[in-house]
Amino acid sequence: MLIECTFCKAKAKIPESKEGAKVKCGSCGKVYVAREPGAKGKSKTSPTPFIIGGAALVGLLFVVLVVNSGNDKPAPPPPVVKEKTAPPPQVDRVGYDSAFCKVVRDIYEAAYVGNAGRLQGQLFLARHADHLRTLPGKESLPAFADMSALQRDDLLNATVDGWIRGEGDAVLSKWRPFDGKVTAEGDTEAEVRIEIAGREGDLQTENRAFDWKLALDKDGRWKVYAWSRYVSPEEKRAAKVAANKEITKVQVEGGVMYQADPRPLPHLDDTPPAVRAQIDGLVEKLLDVNLRAKERTKVTGELATLGKPALPILLTKMYEIQIVDDRTLGQVTILHNMLKEITGRDPGFSPLGVGPESEKKRDMAIRSWFAWYLRAGERFENEKKKVGVDALEGLIEPSERDKREIDKSKRGN
Repeated sequence: MLIECTFCKAKAKIPESKEGAKVKCGSCGKVYVAREPGAKGKSKTSPTPFIIGGAALVGLLFVVLVVNSGNDKPAPPPPVVKEKTAPPPQVDRVGYDSAFCKVVRDIYEAAYVGNAGRLQGQLFLARHADHLRTLPGKESLPAFADMSALQRDDLLNATVDGWIRGEGDAVLSKWRPFDGKVTAEGDTEAEVRIEIAGREGDLQTENRAFDWKLALDKDGRWKVYAWSRYVSPEEKRAAKVAANKEITKVQVEGGVMYQADPRPLPHLDDTPPAVRAQIDGLVEKLLDVNLRAKERTKVTGELATLGKPALPILLTKMYEIQIVDDRTLGQVTILHNMLKEITGRDPGFSPLGVGPESEKKRDMAIRSWFAWYLRAGERFENEKKKVGVDALEGLIEPSERDKREIDKSKRGN
């Protein structure tokens, strides 16, 4: 195209694409905007781009109208693509890792390391004291509100000491929890069942299960206040089968006597530590042959009231005491009479008998006590029955001398 310098009017040729650009005049050296002569500031713009753009816009609108025809709803916005995140971890509310089970698991671990302070903080002492009053033989215990500070401290220390250094299943330090679940849950109460196994190196190898009761204290903390041994139906059947294998029948004059080898018996699984300690203390007093009559009456009354939980310890003592003199003979007689008082049964012998025949009868009678306990101890309730010879368990005819001794013993009691 032909352009003209706006200063000296010199003309020059440049490509069409340079129109409107700044150029330097070759004649006068001035810089001016390249335009055709007479184009006073107007710039030529090709209409082609506007035509193409307008056509495209019309086409786009047409497509939108066709797509949305018959649909009054506006087109949804394009989906927002979110970054993928890991799902939140699931909270175990009823299993072994639930908060309630962890409370009890922590108690076992604290007992194992002997941390008495931690155990004291996890026991709901007020609820535990009131729970004890519902157990056999504990009705006379004072309510927690009526206890002195010293009584409360004694109960707290005795319970924690039983967890650490007691005996049987109640010694938490000897057991390791490995499974559990929440069996009941409320706003202020909960129950869990914890399965435990003997710790490595301990003689206790069979698994156990315990039911624990928890309550919410005034500070909003969950604490335990009661616990008891849970025996599954399968375990009961297995124990019954094992017990039946230990029992034999012996033919005696007039019938059959059931016999079982005597052995030390542990406390019942559901006997709380405090009641176990009470039974042990009462039995030791009972075996004191120098105990005054008034005190002996009180001790026998308490054991009779406790009933079933006292049976294994009484039987164990009868098994352990070897009759070698008048003192041990008197102790066995006391135990024999105490068992009769609780169970209402009589194996048909007197420990006061002497001679080889009496020794044999005494041994058979002790075996009869253990056979009865294996066969019927679990079902036994504290219902005093008429004392007499049990046709299945104590069929043995005492000698005339034994009969006289038995009558003499009864008159003495």
